[in-house]
Amino acid sequence: MAVVSLLNQAPYRRTFSSRERINADGDEMWLHHRGDRDGQRGNLLTAPRPPTCVSQTGEQLPRGHKCQLETCDRITINVSGQYFETWRTTLERHPDTLLGDPCKRQKFFDKQKNEYFFDRHRPTFDAIFNYYQYGGQLKRPPPVPDDIFLSELDFFEIEREVVEQYRKNEGYVAEKMLLPERGLRRKIWMIMEYPETSLAAYVMAVTSVVVTTASIAIFCIETLPQFKVNNCASDGKPILVEPFFILETICTAFFTLELIVRSIVCPSKKDFIKDFKNMVDVTAVIPFYVTLFNLLATTDCKNSTSGSSLAFLRVIRLVRVFKLTKHSAGLQVLILTFKASVGGLVLFLVALVVCILLFSSAVYFAELGIPGSQIKSIPEGFWWAIITMATIGYGDVVPVGPLGKVVGMMCALAGVLTLSIPVPFITENFNKFYAHKTGRGRLQ
Repeated sequence: MAVVSLLNQAPYRRTFSSRERINADGDEMWLHHRGDRDGQRGNLLTAPRPPTCVSQTGEQLPRGHKCQLETCDRITINVSGQYFETWRTTLERHPDTLLGDPCKRQKFFDKQKNEYFFDRHRPTFDAIFNYYQYGGQLKRPPPVPDDIFLSELDFFEIEREVVEQYRKNEGYVAEKMLLPERGLRRKIWMIMEYPETSLAAYVMAVTSVVVTTASIAIFCIETLPQFKVNNCASDGKPILVEPFFILETICTAFFTLELIVRSIVCPSKKDFIKDFKNMVDVTAVIPFYVTLFNLLATTDCKNSTSGSSLAFLRVIRLVRVFKLTKHSAGLQVLILTFKASVGGLVLFLVALVVCILLFSSAVYFAELGIPGSQIKSIPEGFWWAIITMATIGYGDVVPVGPLGKVVGMMCALAGVLTLSIPVPFITENFNKFYAHKTGRGRLQ
């Protein structure tokens, strides 16, 4: 038997690319020949075959099987020249998507190169590929613009609920317009709820804002000393023609009429009652009617104080301003920022409470027995700890001993660090929502 050297193998070696070498069978890799006893050329023989292919489940495929993409469990995806490889079952965990459905992805299959080719945005596909592999939520890579990322999600047909969750996390808030059936109720509801739909709706919104502002101003101005007059007549009966009472009656009548009309034309009575803003509207008008009922029932100023004690609830009407300023992008950004930062704010409050308990207890025992100590109990130390950690420092309660001053110094330093906890959360959420509401990423 003739021994074939490596130099003799070169003329008979086929050239394979790295990808063809992976998919090629052992019979096509290395070819050499041997001569017979007469030195004539014999049949072509093969080198030892490579190991057989193994599927993801551990099943050995037949020796003659080629690991081509249409038959093998391993799939290769070419996105504008960048290759991704994964198991078929990994993609088919999301059967409603483009890559998860074999029928949908088949039209992108390249038979010559045995791969799926997509002429799409490569940086975006990194996030999509990670979603297929690990699941969870989509995370947009920082360099990728929002419009491109959303376009790629739409192309690869990512599940709608996943995309909606991504929109919510990124600040895309689409308000659902629940409208009554067509007719007069629908027109009135549009006027009362959506200022941007028509001129009449806008005028109604402005009027409501003006009346709301006036009612709050009246509530504040009537507490000034120069406007505090005796509203009772000489016979002890209340004076109902007092200017502030008349203005308050007009404002409350407007709020009441508005609330009644909205409750009649609303598309869903159940949702209307559960709406927090509507509960605020009801609470805002109740004190006035309680006070008026007491005045009319008793006809005595001295017995009407119980109703007047509820008058402070009218300040809740200020919340109405937030409801009527839907066209204000800045106000929407603030509301969305605080809603998205709830987790960070809760963490801040937990850390603040722990520090208050710790330092109030520490300063109490540090000041215990010292003459002139201003902190005589741990609850009194709560006030000192919170104003110290908040860097307010009123100076009404201070430690006088050296050890208490050391505790106070540590409390102030801990307060500065604790106050910095919610700053990254709030800043990140504010920038994100501000970009979507006022910048290029704003959802129309």
